[in-house]
Amino acid sequence: LPSADAALEEAVVEVIDHRPLEGQRPAGCQVTAAPVGSCATLVTERIAQGPPGVLDRLTAALLHGTILLDCVNLSPAAGKVTPRDVACVALLEERFPELPARDALFEALQAAKFDVSGLTTEQMLRKDLKVVHGGDLLLAISGIYVTLETFLQRPNLLQDLEAFCQARGYLGLVAMTISYSEQKEPCRQLAVYSQHHSLRSTVCQALEEATTPSLHLQPLPSPWPCLVAYTQGNNLASRKKVLPIVRAAL
Repeated sequence: LPSADAALEEAVVEVIDHRPLEGQRPAGCQVTAAPVGSCATLVTERIAQGPPGVLDRLTAALLHGTILLDCVNLSPAAGKVTPRDVACVALLEERFPELPARDALFEALQAAKFDVSGLTTEQMLRKDLKVVHGGDLLLAISGIYVTLETFLQRPNLLQDLEAFCQARGYLGLVAMTISYSEQKEPCRQLAVYSQHHSLRSTVCQALEEATTPSLHLQPLPSPWPCLVAYTQGNNLASRKKVLPIVRAAL
């Protein structure tokens, strides 16, 4: 839970997640954690095992769309989908054949997810935000849905990054951009921003030297010394795989 809700940790009775769990769970807390492409897959499996009335058409539509979006329309090239994700999509479509066609649904959801027109820089940074703790140190990791070149050209970006970090107590920020080719293959870039040289160097070194997985980073030109930019050769290394690298560095 976020630090502001830490007092509620003892009230957690069950965790379902597709990411590695942080910290210890309270005694008696049931945990379901598996490296599937979408957490909605684990939820679908749980609901499918329960009373038949729980899985109605609306619930099925929500789960179906979420799994397709998280797993990039079940495309193996994106490196996210697992057999359990595929099985749950098939199960939902079998029980509710009136669900929208996969391709049309995915294209509509993907277009909405990547539509950042009209958003301020602060809103783009908050749209898909994770925070990594290293003692009292906080580092933000934001998913950005435009190319890094486009992001760096936003007016007043440096001032906006500093204001965003100062307002929330972050000592730095990692912006992970993603875009997709027409073949649904991801293109990833990232930038490390901090006014603190030692933190910036520590995070950059950890990302450059990472081996589990290797990110295959190549430097890109940066307009400011406080921001280091890279293109990421390993396009299958999503933020879920980068988070542990940053956490270990902190």
